[in-house]
Amino acid sequence: MGIKYKSIAHGLDGLIVKTTNYTATSAYKLFVKADALRLANHFKESIKHYLSAIMIDRNNYRSYMGLGISYKAENNYEKAIKALETARKLSFFTPEIHYELGLCYLMTGRFCEAIKSFHHTISLDRTNINAQLQLAVAHEFIEEYDLALLIYHTIIEKHPEFLSAYNHLSALYMNIGEFKSAGVVFSQILKVNPNFYKAYLGLAICFDKMSNISRALHYYKVFLDKKPYSHHKEKIQKRIEALNSRKNISQNTPNFAVV
Repeated sequence: MGIKYKSIAHGLDGLIVKTTNYTATSAYKLFVKADALRLANHFKESIKHYLSAIMIDRNNYRSYMGLGISYKAENNYEKAIKALETARKLSFFTPEIHYELGLCYLMTGRFCEAIKSFHHTISLDRTNINAQLQLAVAHEFIEEYDLALLIYHTIIEKHPEFLSAYNHLSALYMNIGEFKSAGVVFSQILKVNPNFYKAYLGLAICFDKMSNISRALHYYKVFLDKKPYSHHKEKIQKRIEALNSRKNISQNTPNFAVV
C-alpha cells in the first residue's frame, strides 16, 4: 500500500523541501553581530563571530568578506587575502570584494594582482573613485608613472572636488622632480579648498626647489600665518632664515660686467 494523500497538490507539497528563513538562523545572527562589531571598530571581536558564522554556513560570502576586512584592519594581510579570495569565489560580481582584495595586495607588495583587482572593481562599479585612485597608486609602485599621471588627471577632470587625487598627483610630480607641475596642482587645490593650508607649504617647497627664493619665502610665511602651531614650524623657520641669508648675500654681491 502506498501513501495516501488528500489531493495531488498535497502530495507534491510533501515532496518539496521547505527552505528555512535564513534571517532566523544562528549563522545569520552571528554574521549580523560580527558586522556590527566591525563597523564599531571592534575588529578582534568581530573576527571571532565571523569565524563562528562560517563554521555553521560556509556559503555566505558576506561572512568571508567581513572577516577579510577585519583581518585587514588588524594588519593580518595574509589571512585577509585568504578570506577575501574565498568571498570572491562565492560572489565574483561583488565590487567591494575586489576592492578590499586590491588594498590587501597593495599592502603586501603584490602590485600586479592589486591592479587586476582594482580593474575588476571599476568594471563592476564605475562610481568607485577610491578604486581608481588606488589603481593609480599601484601603477606608481611599479614605476608606471605615465599611467598613474593619466589616471589622476582623469579623476580630477571628472571629479574636480576630489582632493585626494590632487594630493597624490602633486606628490608624484614632486617625487619625479616636476616641481613646476606640482606647483600648478597645489594652486588648483587652493581653488577647490582655500583652507587646505598644506598646499601653501607645497608651493613653498616647489619654489624652493626651483631656486625662486622670493616666492618660496612668501609661501613659507603664508603657511606659518595660516598654521602657526604646525609641527613643521621649527624646520620652516630655519629654512626661512637660510633663504633670507642667501637672498641677502646675492643682493650684496656686486655684478661685474665682462668686458
